Amino acid sequence: MSEQEEHIKGFLNSSTYNQLSANQQKHAQNILTRFNKYMTEEHQLDDTAWTPQAVQQVMVGQFIADPALTNSFGIAVAPVLKAYQKFLGNKQLGAIEKAIDEQRPIMNKCRKAHQTLAELNGDSQKTVASGTKKQTAKHEAPQKDQLVKEPASEELKQPTAPVKLIPAGKMKQEITRIKKEVATAPEFKEKDLSIADQQYLVAEFLQLMYQECHQGINQWRFADLQLVLGMMMPLDPNITKLEILNIVPTAQALFDYLKRTDKIDMEQYRVALKSIAHMQTSQNMLASMERRQRTTQLMLSYIQSQGVDTDNVNKTEKWMDAHQSQVATFMRSILSPWGEYERQQLHKRQQATHQPVPVEKDRQLLRKKRVPQGIKFSKKRRKKRKK
Repeated sequence: MSEQEEHIKGFLNSSTYNQLSANQQKHAQNILTRFNKYMTEEHQLDDTAWTPQAVQQVMVGQFIADPALTNSFGIAVAPVLKAYQKFLGNKQLGAIEKAIDEQRPIMNKCRKAHQTLAELNGDSQKTVASGTKKQTAKHEAPQKDQLVKEPASEELKQPTAPVKLIPAGKMKQEITRIKKEVATAPEFKEKDLSIADQQYLVAEFLQLMYQECHQGINQWRFADLQLVLGMMMPLDPNITKLEILNIVPTAQALFDYLKRTDKIDMEQYRVALKSIAHMQTSQNMLASMERRQRTTQLMLSYIQSQGVDTDNVNKTEKWMDAHQSQVATFMRSILSPWGEYERQQLHKRQQATHQPVPVEKDRQLLRKKRVPQGIKFSKKRRKKRKK
């Protein structure tokens, strides 16, 4: 038994534990085991050395990301963590308790968002099984050395775009040509990203606008530009944090280049620049997060844009329950290019959930035992017995 396991065992037999409610006692061991695990893995801190900053980060990270965690579990987290640290006598107890209380509403939003996201992924799998979802090849995540896969058909149906969409083959040629131009165009010089990374972002942007929004160059709409640049691209499983920070500068360089070469007109140029005018702040925030947290944050931002006070957990959950179809449509739209990756991640989580927990055997039983041996007499003793 490790030192932290001994601490948990001592806490579960303490008067501090007895002061918790029945629900808090029910979840206490699971909460502390999970929290200690992620605190050790993510911050290399044992349970006697927690800091307020580390506690807040763990509360909204993988600790709360399991969709199987219930509402009663979430309610019990804060009081159990505070009681545990009080039991251990942490010197920063006051600051830690304050940090826990401040982070509790955000943690509960994250838990609810992860549950909804898992439900959406489950719905996606059912849709695939029924044959109503688009071809899987379309949703595979792009590798660094290739574009997002083109649709199977040579020409996409486009019920909304006012201008006819060019065939996929011609669009692919145009993307390839622009990628080559990025290497020499002055608009892409002296940037924080390498030419190869800028080429990757440019190609992904152009392909996603064509593939997901059915819009070619000079056909882009404001809302779809924001959808692709601000939401889809930051969720690319292969994108780096530095690339997220440079989505906006790279997009502006592309717009400047296309305007200079007369590939887009002044009206399109104006719309494109307007779409990224206030985007950098949110990109900075997304770049500081892991991918799962980015997904959660984008969901919360969407809910907030609907006039919901996301600081109020109860109101947020009620709104999400009443607008499940609306939230599902939004999440499918931003996750659409990465559908295959999402299904793979869900499958891995389901496998991990069903794996049996290894039972630690008693060390006394594992100790190597001596093989029993017969009694031996010394030579002298044997000689004496012969006489």
